[in-house]
Amino acid sequence: MATTSHNIANANTEGFSRQEVRTETGPAIGEGDYVIGSGVEIQSIRRQHDELVEKKLNNSITHHNFNEKRTLQLGHVEEIFNEINSEGMNKVLNRFFNSMRELSNQPENETVRNVVKENAKIVVGDFHRIQNSLDHVRASVNKDITNTVKEINGLTGTIAKLNKEINIQEVSGGMANDLRDQRDRAIRTLAEFAPITAYSDNQGQYVISIEGVGSIVAGGIAQELATGSTVKDGETSIDKGNVEVFFANRPGVPFSDKLKNGTLGALLKTRNEEIEGLEKQIDELAHGLVLATNAIHRRGYANHPVPVDAQGNPVPNAAAKKVTGINFFKEPLDLKRAAEYIDLSDEIKEDVNNIATAYEPNKPGDNRVALAISKLQHEKVLGAGTTTFEEQYLKSVGNIGLQTGKSKIDEEQSAGILAQAKSFKERLAGVSLDEEAANMVRYQNAYEASAKVIKASDEMFKAVLGLLP
Repeated sequence: MATTSHNIANANTEGFSRQEVRTETGPAIGEGDYVIGSGVEIQSIRRQHDELVEKKLNNSITHHNFNEKRTLQLGHVEEIFNEINSEGMNKVLNRFFNSMRELSNQPENETVRNVVKENAKIVVGDFHRIQNSLDHVRASVNKDITNTVKEINGLTGTIAKLNKEINIQEVSGGMANDLRDQRDRAIRTLAEFAPITAYSDNQGQYVISIEGVGSIVAGGIAQELATGSTVKDGETSIDKGNVEVFFANRPGVPFSDKLKNGTLGALLKTRNEEIEGLEKQIDELAHGLVLATNAIHRRGYANHPVPVDAQGNPVPNAAAKKVTGINFFKEPLDLKRAAEYIDLSDEIKEDVNNIATAYEPNKPGDNRVALAISKLQHEKVLGAGTTTFEEQYLKSVGNIGLQTGKSKIDEEQSAGILAQAKSFKERLAGVSLDEEAANMVRYQNAYEASAKVIKASDEMFKAVLGLLP
């Protein structure tokens, strides 16, 4: 009755496993030529638990949390490149090249020159916006990784403490069903963050391990994890403030690359693949735009008078202002972080007449330089001459959209598998109020039958005693 009452009281307690009393026949008593039974004894109070079902549930939790967190993070990245409700990089680049094409039609029009300058500033601003947004998502991911590791440390400490309490209680001959339920709940929460395995070793210690990494709990001892940056030559992660995961007692040996599942796996995969991949592609786009535009622009002449000799050749250093060799964008510009540092050159910022349109000096109607720059829009200048600016950008955006869509499908599938695993676990270990009520009626009938036996025995003894003189 006490066990049934305990089950009913915890019917709505998350993670509670139904308990049942296991009984066995009491030792027989010999009476002359007869052997008489002595009733029943309680063998144990056992909780309904299956290690295989628990493992399947933990794996389902890990996979679903990986897909769920990855969908969320990819959604944040995808929003950066959303060109449906706002003007994205593709539109502002096309507008810049179109304005340069318009300048080639009206090379002496100062208003059109101003339009070219403003459109170029918008291009620069959009590169900065994309880079800042990616940095913001990266910082958010790094913060999530740090917070997740703190949660893991809290859970491993709780599990180690429960291991001690369970051992003490069971060694003294008691039952630790409720403590084991608490430990299972903590392990299920831990499975949200990383793929784990749980087992008892040869010494009887309960061990929790992260797959591919090592044990984080062994009996009453928990291995603390930590986060921080690690310096590696030739990598960009330090420049961008990446957070790595390692054991607190081994700070120089990160194992982030081994975390392939769970919340941590999703955060690390999104950061190391999608975010860093996009940064690299956007940097290539910015760097290629600067180099290609400047290579043409430096060969042209600004809209200023140029002194010439008798043969019509420009006289070196004779002009009051610099008239050729002018960069449109600021140089030098490294490939790494090019999207962050791209900017207009000081000459273009100071005077729109420094925008070169003519290929020869003192020919205001010459438009060959402006026309050549406008044609870059459709030239394959990126990827060793294999792709255009538009193709490079659309490829990057399309890949993010593809990964996000795939992640959403995976999330829906893993949610169904998780629901199925939870349902199976509930059927095995959940409390059925109908079943417990039936047990109470069964116990009541047994009690009433026992009471009748006692009453009959009492009446027989009274009758026997009444026969005595």
